[in-house]
Amino acid sequence: MQKYVDFKSLAGIFIVFMSVVYILIIGKSLIMPFVFALLLWLIVKQMRFFMNRIGFVKTMIPEWVKNVISFLIILVVLNFVVNIVISNLRVLAFTYEAYLVNVDRLINNVNETLNIDFLASANVYLEDFDFGSAAFTLFNYSSGLLGTVFMMIVYTIFIFIEESSFRKKLEKVFTDTRKFEETYRIIEKVELSVSRYLVLKTLICLATGVLSYLVLIAVGVDFPVFWAFLIFLLNYIPVLGSYVATILPVLFSFLQFGDFTPGLLVLLFVGAIQIIIGNFIDPRVMGNSVNLSPLVIILSLAFWGAIWGIVGMFLSVPLMVIVVIAFSKMPRFRPFAILMTGNGEID
Repeated sequence: MQKYVDFKSLAGIFIVFMSVVYILIIGKSLIMPFVFALLLWLIVKQMRFFMNRIGFVKTMIPEWVKNVISFLIILVVLNFVVNIVISNLRVLAFTYEAYLVNVDRLINNVNETLNIDFLASANVYLEDFDFGSAAFTLFNYSSGLLGTVFMMIVYTIFIFIEESSFRKKLEKVFTDTRKFEETYRIIEKVELSVSRYLVLKTLICLATGVLSYLVLIAVGVDFPVFWAFLIFLLNYIPVLGSYVATILPVLFSFLQFGDFTPGLLVLLFVGAIQIIIGNFIDPRVMGNSVNLSPLVIILSLAFWGAIWGIVGMFLSVPLMVIVVIAFSKMPRFRPFAILMTGNGEID
């Protein structure tokens, strides 16, 4: 018998998809902090898990105390990082003219080396570009993130309050024991997959940032802590992040020294670190913790970037892991989940 495409079902799926996208766009100021709060909650749970591997900690210290200790450690780290980034951006915003004078030297060096004159026109465009305004804009944007961080912390506190009673509430929602167990297993699988990705990716990004910091110190680049943190942060963005993280300190080195040699040294050594960690260490450490097709990663990067900007790029992989796990448990969407995986295995 000939099978026909169920256009009503396809239309319904499309309408639901577009409705979800619309909600994600208009509600991003509320949804994004909540998503980050969930990720922060998962990180705290992992820290609590590692604490429980110490015998006396597991038996003598209550769970809420371990939550508070983990949360305070994260807050101290966040406060330290935010202060460093904002202070460095403030200094850069007020001292940009000292770096801007090196632009002419760079153009002259290129003209003399290549014996060409067309790069002189770049000076016209650079004169029209206000580096100070760009630095102040970035500084103001970073300061505006403090409100988002505050909302994230508030959400995280209430998630911890809700955690203790969540299982009991879920049992009452699903009167069928089998459905409850299946739903709870899905939630646990999402937690495990996303937590494993966050922990391993953080360790990899941290190693990249520390090694890059040593290179920047050796070359003599200004604001090495800021650039190392930026490298650490951008490496969370799949594919594109490592390239941007390498190019930015290289361009700044050109401006700082007015010479190409220091920038090329940064490009050589920081690029080598990115290649070695990205192509050799990252696949071995991550393994199958993120079982996503490379094409799906690229498409999710573009999709979430279009919806939530650079924040969406940071969240693209964890969100797609959740989507694949959810689709794998729905008979209608299970084929899509298989196509989205890296090896075709979803169980």
